[in-house]
Amino acid sequence: MSRERFIDIVTADQPDTLAYFTYDAVLNARERPTLEQALERELAPPTLARLRELVDAGAQLVDTRDPPGFAGAHMRGAVNIGLDGSYATWCGTILDHERPVVLIAEPGREVEATTRLGRIGFDNIAGYLAGGMQPLDRAPELIERARRVSAATLGELLASAPPPLMLDVRTKREWRLGRIDGAVNIPLSRLAHELARLPNAWPLVVYCATGYRSAIASSLMRRAGRRAVTDLVGGIRAWESAGLPTASTDL
Repeated sequence: MSRERFIDIVTADQPDTLAYFTYDAVLNARERPTLEQALERELAPPTLARLRELVDAGAQLVDTRDPPGFAGAHMRGAVNIGLDGSYATWCGTILDHERPVVLIAEPGREVEATTRLGRIGFDNIAGYLAGGMQPLDRAPELIERARRVSAATLGELLASAPPPLMLDVRTKREWRLGRIDGAVNIPLSRLAHELARLPNAWPLVVYCATGYRSAIASSLMRRAGRRAVTDLVGGIRAWESAGLPTASTDL
């Protein structure tokens, strides 16, 4: 393969810079609990009522399931950062290390989710929801769903009037190499700081390379109160596999 293609594959779903590196460097100069000590404290599931209190008080709610499961049903206000991707990298980039974190995971994966955060210095886990999504069966008012669209359906939407605004959350280099024509580029690592650039009420379709970063991005936008957000299933790779056109910029 070409050098450009190799770089594209190796760096897919990675942020421009790893924001938590500086934080970890500061932690390394301090005395901190060991990972084992932190896990012993953190792996204590709060009740659903207590979890709601934590979130209302400012805790960050992270749903670690895969994007399809998250889209089907999730707790309102959750950010979707899936364990089966660059989980620790994006948690360290997106989350505020000074605020506690509450996790939702598939039953049996709570230790993995907590451990991987502990390895990057995030030892402020306030607990996890025991049983995954099951406790929310008793509180349907807390559940919401995310909108997703296939590449073929998106092609039809873009040919309609008025078309949705396309938001590409990949890196600037990826966007230059190939994108859906007319897409605005805001890398995921900068999205929270640049939301004001986007129209508040206009329908948005978010995409990345495979759908992992766009699931994070769309959940962040919904948490910020932007409801007209749809996620492209499979990302630009699905778009290209469907034979749909892309635009590029000379590097």
